[in-house]
Amino acid sequence: MKSRAEELLCDLIMLRSTSEDDVRPIVEYVSSKLRKLGLEPRYLGEKDHPAIVAQLRSGGVALSGHLDTVPVGTGWDHDLGECVGGVMHGRGSCDMKGGCAAILLAAEDMVAANVPFSVCFTTDEETTMHGAKAAAGDPVITEAPVVLIAEPSDFEIVVKEKGLLQFSISTKGHAVHASMPQLGDNAIVKMVRMLTKIEDLQKVPPEPDTDMTMCVDVIRGGTKVNVIPADCEAEIDVRYPPDMSAGSILNLVKERIGTDGYDLKVLHQLDPVEIDAALPAVATLRDLIGPDAKVAAVPYATEMVMFKKGNDVLMVCGPGDPKRCHTVNECIDIPQVVKAAELYTEFCTRMAK
Repeated sequence: MKSRAEELLCDLIMLRSTSEDDVRPIVEYVSSKLRKLGLEPRYLGEKDHPAIVAQLRSGGVALSGHLDTVPVGTGWDHDLGECVGGVMHGRGSCDMKGGCAAILLAAEDMVAANVPFSVCFTTDEETTMHGAKAAAGDPVITEAPVVLIAEPSDFEIVVKEKGLLQFSISTKGHAVHASMPQLGDNAIVKMVRMLTKIEDLQKVPPEPDTDMTMCVDVIRGGTKVNVIPADCEAEIDVRYPPDMSAGSILNLVKERIGTDGYDLKVLHQLDPVEIDAALPAVATLRDLIGPDAKVAAVPYATEMVMFKKGNDVLMVCGPGDPKRCHTVNECIDIPQVVKAAELYTEFCTRMAK
């Protein structure tokens, strides 16, 4: 299976699939693989970034992965799709075409064994998650005994993930020549005062994987060095645990900065997700992984949050080190992809209704 995994993953990596790319080639590639297995793919969500779903019989586990990636970037030490010493390099190798390759490999074995299962591949996880939202209402998700998302977790079983809140703060001023600042009103100075008032909320907490984190990640302001800026905008990313809400966080911010002198806009928001770690599906997966299996919480969001609208038994477990996601020199060990394929096959076999 190792050579099949290497070839399949290389093919997926070479099919560019950022939000700026035409995803039709990778959609057709995966669809063709499914058709060769005798499965009939269906397409949900947006036409330009569809979710692909397919099913073998009813009552099987739903295996889910996303085919899209963040931009490739620069500064790589290896070519995209280059495999060195059993390690595959390239954007998406870990997040998460490695997991998608494992699903496709498992599908081959399950079709041969007539094990019921379904698959869902999305193409907009890194942006809107509209594909997962559409799939959440489809029988492949709603009728599954469990939805297993193959995001990289180094085979930790993720049963809890933080919520996401992204918002902007905008300040207005009055532009004048920088030689006469007394005649203007500096929007950047106003912003600095605002951000200073929430500085305590931006400190990294003792348990960053479970406690709230807040990061100021984008600031825009000014036009030239000799012009007092009339506008400034900051974009802020918050990850929060299930015992908090987006509303409570925004109230906390407003308590610090007041209610006047700025505009606040919510850019994106996803709820936290948590399932009972004592569920039989979790126990089954732990048993298959072995004595070193860990049940974990993660600080990032996955499509788990979208699928919870259609199914309340959800887990993340996949090949690859999550610390490699979105990095230069992203890579994954091919033996992990093989291990994931074998794990998914056995899990689906045991969990079949």
